[in-house]
Amino acid sequence: MIACDLPGHGLSSGERASIDDFAQYQQALQGLFNEARGLDLPQPWHLFGQSTGGAIVIDHLLRHGGDSPAQGQVILLSPLVRPRAWGWSKLSYYLLKPFVNGIARRFSENTNDPAFMPFLLADPLQPQRLPTAWVGALARWIPAIESAAKSPRRPLIVQGQADMTVDWAHNLAVLRSKFDRPEILLLAEARHHLANEIPAYRERYLRFLSEHLQP
Repeated sequence: MIACDLPGHGLSSGERASIDDFAQYQQALQGLFNEARGLDLPQPWHLFGQSTGGAIVIDHLLRHGGDSPAQGQVILLSPLVRPRAWGWSKLSYYLLKPFVNGIARRFSENTNDPAFMPFLLADPLQPQRLPTAWVGALARWIPAIESAAKSPRRPLIVQGQADMTVDWAHNLAVLRSKFDRPEILLLAEARHHLANEIPAYRERYLRFLSEHLQP
Protein backbone atom coordinates (compact mmCIF):
# COMPACT_ATOMS: atom_id res chain seq x y z
CA MET A 1 0.00 0.00 0.00
CA ILE A 2 1.14 3.54 -0.75
CA ALA A 3 -0.45 6.77 0.47
CA CYS A 4 0.41 10.45 0.89
CA ASP A 5 -0.56 13.67 2.61
CA LEU A 6 -2.19 15.89 -0.01
CA PRO A 7 -0.45 19.16 -0.92
CA GLY A 8 -0.90 21.60 1.94
CA HIS A 9 -1.98 18.88 4.36
CA GLY A 10 -0.19 16.94 7.07
CA LEU A 11 3.56 16.94 6.48
CA SER A 12 3.34 17.89 2.80
CA SER A 13 4.60 21.26 1.59
CA GLY A 14 2.41 23.97 0.11
CA GLU A 15 -0.01 26.55 1.44
CA ARG A 16 -2.09 25.03 4.21
CA ALA A 17 -5.30 23.38 2.96
CA SER A 18 -5.15 25.31 -0.30
CA ILE A 19 -4.90 24.49 -3.96
CA ASP A 20 -5.05 26.73 -7.04
CA ASP A 21 -6.52 24.08 -9.29
CA PHE A 22 -7.73 20.53 -8.75
CA ALA A 23 -5.30 19.49 -11.49
CA GLN A 24 -2.63 19.74 -8.78
CA TYR A 25 -4.26 16.82 -7.03
CA GLN A 26 -3.93 14.81 -10.23
CA GLN A 27 -0.22 15.66 -10.26
CA ALA A 28 0.03 14.31 -6.73
CA LEU A 29 -1.76 11.11 -7.77
CA GLN A 30 0.59 10.73 -10.72
CA GLY A 31 3.47 11.06 -8.27
CA LEU A 32 2.03 8.14 -6.31
CA PHE A 33 1.83 6.05 -9.48
CA ASN A 34 5.46 6.90 -10.27
CA GLU A 35 6.48 5.91 -6.75
CA ALA A 36 4.56 2.64 -7.03
CA ARG A 37 6.38 1.87 -10.28
CA GLY A 38 9.71 2.70 -8.69
CA LEU A 39 8.97 0.33 -5.81
CA ASP A 40 7.74 -2.32 -8.26
CA LEU A 41 4.59 -2.84 -6.19
CA PRO A 42 2.59 -5.91 -7.21
CA GLN A 43 -0.31 -5.35 -9.58
CA PRO A 44 -3.19 -4.84 -10.12
CA TRP A 45 -3.17 -1.60 -8.19
CA HIS A 46 -6.35 -0.56 -6.39
CA LEU A 47 -7.59 2.97 -5.68
CA PHE A 48 -9.03 4.03 -2.32
CA GLY A 49 -10.15 7.54 -1.43
CA GLN A 50 -12.24 9.23 1.25
CA SER A 51 -13.92 12.63 0.84
CA THR A 52 -11.50 14.84 -1.18
CA GLY A 53 -9.40 11.72 -1.77
CA GLY A 54 -12.50 10.22 -3.37
CA ALA A 55 -12.88 13.33 -5.54
CA ILE A 56 -9.30 12.85 -6.78
CA VAL A 57 -10.00 9.21 -7.67
CA ILE A 58 -13.26 10.16 -9.42
CA ASP A 59 -11.48 12.85 -11.44
CA HIS A 60 -8.75 10.40 -12.45
CA LEU A 61 -11.18 7.71 -13.55
CA LEU A 62 -13.36 10.09 -15.56
CA ARG A 63 -10.25 11.34 -17.34
CA HIS A 64 -8.48 8.03 -17.87
CA GLY A 65 -10.98 5.21 -17.23
CA GLY A 66 -9.67 2.03 -18.79
CA ASP A 67 -6.24 3.61 -19.36
CA SER A 68 -5.55 4.14 -15.65
CA PRO A 69 -2.40 2.51 -14.27
CA ALA A 70 -4.67 1.22 -11.47
CA GLN A 71 -6.75 -1.57 -12.99
CA GLY A 72 -7.88 -3.11 -9.70
CA GLN A 73 -10.83 -2.27 -7.48
CA VAL A 74 -11.96 1.29 -6.73
CA ILE A 75 -13.27 2.10 -3.24
CA LEU A 76 -14.81 5.46 -2.33
CA LEU A 77 -15.80 6.49 1.20
CA SER A 78 -18.04 9.58 1.51
CA PRO A 79 -16.75 10.88 -1.85
CA LEU A 80 -16.84 14.60 -2.55
CA VAL A 81 -18.56 15.96 -5.62
CA ARG A 82 -20.45 18.83 -4.05
CA PRO A 83 -20.23 19.81 -0.38
CA ARG A 84 -23.42 20.23 1.60
CA ALA A 85 -25.17 23.60 1.09
CA TRP A 86 -22.99 24.23 -1.94
CA GLY A 87 -25.22 26.99 -3.35
CA TRP A 88 -24.75 29.07 -0.21
CA SER A 89 -21.05 28.30 0.00
CA LYS A 90 -20.51 29.34 -3.62
CA LEU A 91 -22.43 32.58 -3.13
CA SER A 92 -20.38 33.35 -0.01
CA TYR A 93 -17.18 32.68 -1.95
CA TYR A 94 -18.01 35.19 -4.69
CA LEU A 95 -19.12 37.80 -2.14
CA LEU A 96 -16.10 37.41 0.14
CA LYS A 97 -13.19 36.73 -2.20
CA PRO A 98 -12.50 40.43 -2.97
CA PHE A 99 -12.05 41.08 0.75
CA VAL A 100 -10.57 37.98 2.44
CA ASN A 101 -8.27 35.11 1.51
CA GLY A 102 -9.70 32.64 3.98
CA ILE A 103 -12.25 32.00 6.69
CA ALA A 104 -11.99 30.26 10.05
CA ARG A 105 -12.58 26.55 9.70
CA ARG A 106 -15.51 25.01 11.58
CA PHE A 107 -14.98 21.54 13.03
CA SER A 108 -18.29 19.69 12.96
CA GLU A 109 -19.18 16.37 14.58
CA ASN A 110 -18.36 14.21 11.57
CA THR A 111 -18.28 10.82 13.31
CA ASN A 112 -20.26 9.03 16.03
CA ASP A 113 -17.02 8.17 17.84
CA PRO A 114 -16.85 10.52 20.88
CA ALA A 115 -13.06 10.19 21.05
CA PHE A 116 -12.43 11.46 17.52
CA MET A 117 -13.33 15.15 17.89
CA PRO A 118 -10.94 15.78 20.82
CA PHE A 119 -8.23 14.00 18.80
CA LEU A 120 -8.98 16.19 15.75
CA LEU A 121 -8.97 19.42 17.73
CA ALA A 122 -5.67 18.52 19.38
CA ASP A 123 -3.97 17.65 16.08
CA PRO A 124 -1.34 20.37 15.44
CA LEU A 125 -1.34 19.56 11.70
CA GLN A 126 -5.03 20.38 11.24
CA PRO A 127 -5.49 23.60 9.21
CA GLN A 128 -7.42 26.24 11.13
CA ARG A 129 -8.53 28.26 8.08
CA LEU A 130 -10.24 27.39 4.79
CA PRO A 131 -8.57 29.40 2.00
CA THR A 132 -10.93 31.00 -0.53
CA ALA A 133 -8.55 29.78 -3.28
CA TRP A 134 -9.54 26.18 -2.51
CA VAL A 135 -13.25 27.02 -2.73
CA GLY A 136 -12.60 28.72 -6.08
CA ALA A 137 -10.78 25.64 -7.36
CA LEU A 138 -13.71 23.50 -6.23
CA ALA A 139 -16.19 25.80 -7.97
CA ARG A 140 -14.32 25.32 -11.26
CA TRP A 141 -13.91 21.56 -10.74
CA ILE A 142 -17.53 20.61 -9.99
CA PRO A 143 -18.99 21.59 -13.42
CA ALA A 144 -16.18 19.74 -15.18
CA ILE A 145 -16.95 16.55 -13.24
CA GLU A 146 -20.70 16.83 -13.65
CA SER A 147 -20.34 17.25 -17.43
CA ALA A 148 -17.65 14.57 -17.90
CA ALA A 149 -18.17 11.52 -20.09
CA LYS A 150 -19.12 8.23 -18.43
CA SER A 151 -16.45 5.81 -17.24
CA PRO A 152 -16.70 2.01 -17.63
CA ARG A 153 -15.33 1.47 -14.13
CA ARG A 154 -17.55 0.11 -11.33
CA PRO A 155 -16.52 1.54 -7.93
CA LEU A 156 -17.59 0.38 -4.50
CA ILE A 157 -19.07 3.34 -2.61
CA VAL A 158 -19.82 3.60 1.11
CA GLN A 159 -21.90 6.56 2.25
CA GLY A 160 -23.32 7.61 5.59
CA GLN A 161 -26.81 9.09 5.44
CA ALA A 162 -26.11 11.32 8.46
CA ASP A 163 -23.21 12.93 6.58
CA MET A 164 -23.45 16.72 7.03
CA THR A 165 -20.23 17.52 5.13
CA VAL A 166 -21.07 16.51 1.55
CA ASP A 167 -24.32 16.67 -0.42
CA TRP A 168 -24.37 12.90 -0.49
CA ALA A 169 -27.74 12.36 -2.21
CA HIS A 170 -26.75 14.63 -5.11
CA ASN A 171 -23.27 13.12 -5.23
CA LEU A 172 -24.56 9.55 -5.47
CA ALA A 173 -26.89 10.55 -8.30
CA VAL A 174 -23.91 12.01 -10.18
CA LEU A 175 -21.77 8.92 -9.53
CA ARG A 176 -24.54 6.58 -10.69
CA SER A 177 -24.66 8.52 -13.96
CA LYS A 178 -20.87 8.60 -14.41
CA PHE A 179 -19.94 4.98 -13.64
CA ASP A 180 -21.16 1.54 -14.68
CA ARG A 181 -23.60 0.38 -11.99
CA PRO A 182 -21.53 1.28 -8.93
CA GLU A 183 -22.11 -0.88 -5.86
CA ILE A 184 -23.32 1.38 -3.03
CA LEU A 185 -23.69 0.73 0.70
CA LEU A 186 -25.75 3.26 2.66
CA LEU A 187 -25.28 3.47 6.42
CA ALA A 188 -28.28 5.22 7.97
CA GLU A 189 -26.65 6.84 11.01
CA ALA A 190 -23.03 7.05 9.88
CA ARG A 191 -21.45 10.47 9.41
CA HIS A 192 -18.75 11.76 7.08
CA HIS A 193 -15.49 10.48 8.53
CA LEU A 194 -16.12 6.78 7.90
CA ALA A 195 -12.50 5.78 8.50
CA ASN A 196 -12.96 6.92 12.09
CA GLU A 197 -16.54 5.83 12.68
CA ILE A 198 -17.60 3.61 15.58
CA PRO A 199 -16.71 -0.11 15.23
CA ALA A 200 -20.27 -1.17 14.36
CA TYR A 201 -20.27 0.92 11.18
CA ARG A 202 -16.71 0.02 10.24
CA GLU A 203 -17.54 -3.67 10.60
CA ARG A 204 -20.56 -3.28 8.32
CA TYR A 205 -18.72 -1.54 5.51
CA LEU A 206 -15.64 -3.76 5.80
CA ARG A 207 -17.90 -6.78 5.44
CA PHE A 208 -19.56 -5.15 2.40
CA LEU A 209 -16.17 -4.45 0.82
CA SER A 210 -14.94 -7.99 1.53
CA GLU A 211 -18.04 -9.45 -0.14
CA HIS A 212 -17.66 -7.30 -3.25
CA LEU A 213 -13.93 -7.19 -3.78
CA GLN A 214 -12.91 -9.04 -6.90
CA PRO A 215 -10.54 -11.99 -6.31
